[in-house]
Amino acid sequence: MRSSMIRTLRPAAVLPALVVLGFALAAGPAPAQEPLKYHDQAGLTKALQGLAAAHKSVTRLESIGKSGEGRDIWALRIAGAGPVAPDERPALLIVAGLEGDHLAGSEIALAAASDLLTKAGSDPAVRERLAGATVYLVPRVNPDGAAGYFAPVKAGRRTNAAPRDDDNDGRLDEDGPEDLNGDGLITVMRVKTPGGEYMIDPDEPRLMKRADPKKGESGAYRLFLEGRDNDGDGFINEDPPGGVDINRNFAHDYPYNKPEAGPHMISEAESQALMDWVLAHRNIAAVLAFGESDNLIVPPTSAGRLGPARELDLVRFAEASAAGARTSGFIQTGGAMGGRGGRFMGEFSIDMLLGGGGARPGARQDSSPRRLMPDRKPATTIAAADYDYFKAVSDKYVELTGLRQPLFVREPQGAFFQYGYFQFGVPSFSTPGFGLTTVEPSPGPRRMGQAPPGAGEGSPPGQGGQAPRPAPGGGAGSTVVIPVGGQDFIQAFQSGGAFRFGQAPTGASAEAAPLTPGIDKQVLKWMDAEKIDGFVPWTAVRHPELGEVEIGGFKPYAVTNPPPAKLVGLGASHAEFALHLVSLFPRVRVAGFEAVGHGGGLFRLKAEVENAGFWPTALAHGVTARAVKPTMIQLGVDPGAIISGSAKTSFLPTLAGSGGRAAYEWLIKGKTGETVELLVRSQKGGSATARVTLK
Repeated sequence: MRSSMIRTLRPAAVLPALVVLGFALAAGPAPAQEPLKYHDQAGLTKALQGLAAAHKSVTRLESIGKSGEGRDIWALRIAGAGPVAPDERPALLIVAGLEGDHLAGSEIALAAASDLLTKAGSDPAVRERLAGATVYLVPRVNPDGAAGYFAPVKAGRRTNAAPRDDDNDGRLDEDGPEDLNGDGLITVMRVKTPGGEYMIDPDEPRLMKRADPKKGESGAYRLFLEGRDNDGDGFINEDPPGGVDINRNFAHDYPYNKPEAGPHMISEAESQALMDWVLAHRNIAAVLAFGESDNLIVPPTSAGRLGPARELDLVRFAEASAAGARTSGFIQTGGAMGGRGGRFMGEFSIDMLLGGGGARPGARQDSSPRRLMPDRKPATTIAAADYDYFKAVSDKYVELTGLRQPLFVREPQGAFFQYGYFQFGVPSFSTPGFGLTTVEPSPGPRRMGQAPPGAGEGSPPGQGGQAPRPAPGGGAGSTVVIPVGGQDFIQAFQSGGAFRFGQAPTGASAEAAPLTPGIDKQVLKWMDAEKIDGFVPWTAVRHPELGEVEIGGFKPYAVTNPPPAKLVGLGASHAEFALHLVSLFPRVRVAGFEAVGHGGGLFRLKAEVENAGFWPTALAHGVTARAVKPTMIQLGVDPGAIISGSAKTSFLPTLAGSGGRAAYEWLIKGKTGETVELLVRSQKGGSATARVTLK
């Protein structure tokens, strides 16, 4: 592997002083007096206010809402002087900071905005582009979650600060992590246990792997997140402070009943603020989200599927120890049946409460239970007719950024960029904003008979198809993590037996292991090559309940937020990419409009309407979802003046880009010398008018 895997790009314009705190876009070391660092909320606010003050004529800064703890959610509007009001022009929305542990996206977005504003003052081409379009920037949607990065003890929290009963025991945030070794970091505990599921990886002693009995491997360890069993229910860290993962809380593919998804869609102050603002800005024609999902570095397959998730096994193994405590349907009883945690955990469930187990007086009897999630699953694949647009944008992104493989990405569920495409109906993209400039091979074999990603789907390059683009690594699709501990707690309770921390479920074996290993080895290789201090060596510590344990593992934030110096140059490349997206907007115009007199006050009008932009006025899925208004073509005469031909007002569901045209014709009654106007209005492609004089 090359030593420089996070790319440093060519030199670019120097940022204003207030923003250079977070970025130095020119290649080379940062100025000694202003070392690179991530912005806390006060620093981010100061940087945004500095940009707005330095570029008053083209910016507007506003707070679009408050987080649960009262922090501002800022939106910066960038728009040059032009004939159309900024909020009526086609616009690009850039959103970052949805996940609390992903600050890198906020910094890249902030630097990109600064670069755009700098170039707008010196580059006529950029100035012209911003005179016809608008860029909105919401750099940190989850400021409460981001605050954890600056806390004395760093836990890597992804969620907001809303108190949640994660283990369904009627109490809030009562079992969070503790810094047992005093290093200011919450990492992983490994506990020697005969018959444990995990073993030290013989190829990389810093890592753990699930033992496979079929290969003669014997497990000797249990894994937990660093902490204690504060509430005495047999689980460790199953109910930490916070919260809701904002990028799991939006109204598409919402993960019902899943941890950190929230009680319902758009349940949080942060997601509600963003949604209210977006719905008030229907001129948004494209979305670029910085987050822990990706459809840019690795494009969707030709079947519309996204690339595989790339996560850390060590973290997943530790988190799995508490998964059983977070099962939906635990009911607080307050009686002896609830055991130490005060919960009834038999066959009784929320579904029974909502279903046929007891109807309200006068209610219609229904033998089928009401469900907490819909029977019909939402679409999660890109429409076939839209694929080429996403592939072309991905190719340009890779060209501009040099990124070939994301480092860490999750499978999206309820993500904002999913809402942007599937519900709002516009081209919507997501990227971590940084990654690898080389492509690593798959970290491990698939199960027997497991097809490679995209097999049989006509996969494009980069998804198991033919070169020239190298196939990304990272596994063969979604990872299945089997909970450790929860089922045994239930069984121990039901049988009256004692529960031991993290005891494996009956029958658990390597067969239940993830389909492919995580990216742990690749990340360690990257950290070693880049000299990144991102891993805590295992150190023995005396645990108050478990006895002798070892604590170590990946540092919180180290994988989702590389050292700021590793992000140098990415602000400039993403500013260029943002301008590229703006250049793709649909642009309606009247290509031709003429009148021919036939005598007796009769005139034949002919018009051609053209889309001069690259994207259609509505993507195929935007039409299917009816999320984008049809393009309106309206002739400026009284309806009674039209004798035959097209209607006074016609609606076109979509008009193809790159010169796509639609023709209209009317026979009207009129007077010689009269002027007739034609109006074309597209929700995402602007508007145009043309006039003709009757002769």
